[in-house]
Amino acid sequence: MFIGRERELKTLNDHYGSNNFEFFCIYGRRRVGKTELIKEFIKGKKAIFFTGFEDTKDVNLASFSNSVRETLYNSKSKAVYADFKDALTDIYEYAKSEKLILVIDEYPFLAKNYQGISSLLQVEIDHRLKDTNIFIILCGSSMSFMEKQVMGHKSPLYGRRTGQIKTLPFDYETSTKFYQHMTHKTKKEDKAIIYGITGGIAKYLHLFSNGKSLDDNIINNFFNSNELLFEEPTNLLKQELREPALYNSIVTAVANGSTRVNEIATKTGLDSAACVKYLYNLIELGIVKREIPILEKETSRRSIYRLNDGMFRFWYRFVYANISKIQLGLGEQVFDDIKPQITDFMRVSPPSPARENLFISAFSTISNT
Repeated sequence: MFIGRERELKTLNDHYGSNNFEFFCIYGRRRVGKTELIKEFIKGKKAIFFTGFEDTKDVNLASFSNSVRETLYNSKSKAVYADFKDALTDIYEYAKSEKLILVIDEYPFLAKNYQGISSLLQVEIDHRLKDTNIFIILCGSSMSFMEKQVMGHKSPLYGRRTGQIKTLPFDYETSTKFYQHMTHKTKKEDKAIIYGITGGIAKYLHLFSNGKSLDDNIINNFFNSNELLFEEPTNLLKQELREPALYNSIVTAVANGSTRVNEIATKTGLDSAACVKYLYNLIELGIVKREIPILEKETSRRSIYRLNDGMFRFWYRFVYANISKIQLGLGEQVFDDIKPQITDFMRVSPPSPARENLFISAFSTISNT
């Protein structure tokens, strides 16, 4: 069941109906629902959907060839185009007379292994594709790559896009729609807790909409070593960053109350300058946020750093310190121990200010119990 993203879908469909060349960039952190948004948009439309691999150019070309031939010619042939330019030529010939969507998901993976792809797309757009009705979508989870190397002014593709969508976590109100079909009666405060510990991330919300009680949901998803969320933060750091162990130490320091650069540097053994660089990368991923006193300038040294992701806040506070016990099968016991602390966790760890009012209103019943 597809939930939310009405505004994003309307934008895509409005542009699709323009009968002009369209080029969109869709980006956002992993698990937020970018691919599901695209799949919902292309339903019932002629679309080539290709996902880039963390593999060689040749492996990506073979997969891209299969996607193109299957969509355009309904062919299961394993024949591979000589190069990406030949594949784009076939796409151009088709798009001259027929409406077509070309989706390249995980574009940063493709661009990393074929560094000329952005320049090739730029040439094809300028000389051929801009005169067709093709709708190109480049999608990526690496926000810094998408913002700088696809949309940035130094990118070969700069100035070619006709729109962009930064896919954000759901707000509280939309998140509650995931629980409309749960078999037990979900209380208002239960929904608020689920929202608080998932951060409104679509993938995690889907994991919690399985008909179990709130306690069983939390135990099963976080305190069971066989489930996705048990290792999710460390896996995300490994996927996104080159030095995951170092970043893990920084996130741990912030989660445990070190909010200033000098405190984080002391905890991790880094010098302050290096610490700022690593914190900046975590901010770009949406894991950490920087808060500046209201009367201070952007360059203020009085700024503090906090975890911006609800799931990371919950995991590093309650799961990380208990990994060994959980791996021994003592997850339920660990949850019983930490359960009384969840109310306090919710009070001191609200979501971002833009979504805070609805959340606080929904959670007010807990504060009065």
